[in-house]
This record gives sequence, C-alpha cells and structure tokens, in this order.
Amino acid sequence: MDLEMLEFRASVMQKIREFFIKKGFLELDTPALSRDLIPETCLEVFKTEYIKPWTEEKIPLYLVPSPEIYIKKIISQHKKDVFQISKCYRNIESVGNIHSPEFTMLEYYKMNASYMDTARLTEELFNELLPPKPDAGQPDPFSYMRPPFYHLRIDDAFKQYAGFALASCPESADLARHARELGLEESKDNPFESWAWDDLYELILVHCVEPHLPKDVPVMLMDYPAKVPCLAQEFYKNGMYWKERFELYCAGIELCNCYSEETDPKKIKKYFEDESEQKKKFARIQHETDENYWKIFESFPKCSGNAIGVDRLIALLSGHKTIESVLPFLL
Repeated sequence: MDLEMLEFRASVMQKIREFFIKKGFLELDTPALSRDLIPETCLEVFKTEYIKPWTEEKIPLYLVPSPEIYIKKIISQHKKDVFQISKCYRNIESVGNIHSPEFTMLEYYKMNASYMDTARLTEELFNELLPPKPDAGQPDPFSYMRPPFYHLRIDDAFKQYAGFALASCPESADLARHARELGLEESKDNPFESWAWDDLYELILVHCVEPHLPKDVPVMLMDYPAKVPCLAQEFYKNGMYWKERFELYCAGIELCNCYSEETDPKKIKKYFEDESEQKKKFARIQHETDENYWKIFESFPKCSGNAIGVDRLIALLSGHKTIESVLPFLL
C-alpha cells in the first residue's frame, strides 16, 4: 500500500471516530482473545493457547470473530450507546477480493433503537464519509453509496430474482424443488432433498438473488427469514416468522449486517444450545461456549447493533472494488 492510501485509510478511521464521539457514543477497546465465543455455525475461528508460567498449564483461547461477545456484556451493565473499531479473525476464509482471515470491523450499538433507527444512523455516517454531492446535472461517482438506501424485503427479492416467495416455502422440500428448477448444481451423493432449509436458502440467495441486486444504488436487503438463526428480534407476517435484520450492499458488495437485537434470555439460551450442538457436529475448529452467557440478557436494554466491514468500506470510498489495495498487509 502506498503512502497516499495509508493516509486515506487513516482519515476514514478518524472521521468514523469523530462521527460517533460527536453523537455521544462511548468508544470501546475489548480483548481480541477470549476463553469462549458465541456459537455461530456460519463461520470458523482461530484457536490458540495461553501457557501459564511455572505451572505450564495450557488454557485454550480463541481469536474473536467479532467484539460482540464483550460489547454486549458492557451494554448489559451500562446501557450506553457504544462503538468499536477492531481487528477480527475468521478461519477458513479466502484471501483477496473482498475477504481476509484478519480484517477490521466497525461495530456500534444504539440504545432504545430498532434496525430502522440504525439504518438512518448509517445513512448519516455515509453522508459524513462521502464527498459532497455534485451539482445537479453532474455525474455522481458515488451514487452507488449515496443515501437514502433502497429498501428491499428479502421475500420480495426472492420473488423478483428467483421467481418465488420464501413465504410459500415452509419446508426444505419446497426450496429443493426451486433450487433444481433454477438449474443450481447438486451432486448425486448429496441431493437437495438432504439439505437443511437454511442451507438451500443460502445457496439460492448467493447464486440467484445477490448477483442481481441493483448496483447503482445502496441496497438495504431487509427482513430475513427466522429459519436462518441469528440474535435478532422476530415478527410474524404472511404466514411466516421473520427477523428484524438488514444487510447493506453497495456495488454488489455486502458492507454491513444489522439487527434489532434479541433481548429475551430464554430465546438466547436456546440459540446458544442449538448452535453449540451444530458446532459440535460440523465445525472444523471446536471452541468453548459460555453456557451462562444468556443471563446477561436478564437486564439487557432494547437496542440495535450494526457491524460494518471497514476494509470493504474504505475500498469503495477510494474507488476500488477489492480490499487488496487498502490493506497494509494481506496474507
């Protein structure tokens, strides 16, 4: 990375900090190592160990895939708007283009807020980071990032780009049929009928929906199916449960993932139990899970959290479509 890009990266980081500090958010600095993690079947982690001096006792530790596990403990105690810019680590990730096993994440939580409040806050952040809009009649090189975000419910996106509504597919067999009709590849040893609902959903989303999302405006893909596990609030519509969640796409690149945070201790306890069971069956790298983590939600406030991939954001702000040119070092 040349000096000009190093300076640009530093200026974006400074603007992000100034934006949140001016709004009264508290900047956090939580650990990168943890004895346990939130179980998430969608990702793999890095494992290491701490060797105690003299005793040589070895304690397993894990690099955090996000600071969420610590941030939520602080929110439970202090109930304050917070943000953090930190290094995060995810194993078995491709290197280059828009992925790296080590990356920078911006995570922020606003109290007494929903995902729609966070959408508006994120629009304000983008307006702060983008150059001024050109005069009328002049081309805008950043129109694909310029707020307001285009709101698109994921059920409508499936109707438009995959030809069917998710609400009409309550069973895995329904999605298996559509996946085959869409011409997606399957193997004789692993036919679609043997796939789980959320795996088929992800296959169709990645291959038939995401590539066709508009690339000339920022797209807020919202209201995800509750059959895909995550710690977001649920609601019922059109005969199906959905999550108050959005992901933001700019120029076809996913930039962020936002929830109206789940606060029900019983639901969080069940999520941990279900995801831990799946991790034990399928994860390449096993990790410890705090079985009592759900207890912090007995005093957890209503809030919304968002996580933005800072390297991807800086790449787009600098006119690039990949992260190689904006990372000082890439594995």
